[in-house]
Amino acid sequence: MTQVPQLRDGEVLLRAHAEADLDAVWEQCQDPEMQRFTTIPVPYARDQAAGFLDRVRAGWADDSTASWAIEVAGRFAGTVDLRFGEGWASVGYGLHPWARGRGVMTTAVGLALDWAFTERGVAGVRWEALVGNEPSRRVAKKCGFTMEGTARGMSVARGVRYDAWLGSLLAEEWRARAPSAG
Repeated sequence: MTQVPQLRDGEVLLRAHAEADLDAVWEQCQDPEMQRFTTIPVPYARDQAAGFLDRVRAGWADDSTASWAIEVAGRFAGTVDLRFGEGWASVGYGLHPWARGRGVMTTAVGLALDWAFTERGVAGVRWEALVGNEPSRRVAKKCGFTMEGTARGMSVARGVRYDAWLGSLLAEEWRARAPSAG
């Protein structure tokens, strides 16, 4: 089993997903906003949550994806992941409804970005969200992503094409904004 690094900032802990997270993952995926702005299957069954946990472990094992469970106050709050390719990464994230509006995702994404730039040495990270997903866009902006624009018909969710917002963050931009820089 690949060792998943634990990352913490205040009350937000990024840790390995566990079998005990299965029901909370399933519950999160019942949320209408999660279904509206992500590519998860709808309806979303418990066996799909189990498959998700299997894919998370496989991503760490083959070094293609780094995916963390977000934990707050001892409770599963969501997921943040990085998918790697050619010196870059793509970030994805989703938060359980109970944890929204508290800055949890901005902190979690910041922890994952710092790990990607310092431990993995990626040159940059790409962000993408379906047009209209303002909460995701706010997180990306707070984390320093430059909004690149809209790609028409770029994202596919459940067989339907959607316009997507795109953003990017370069390693040197991240280092310039980090508290330890300078």
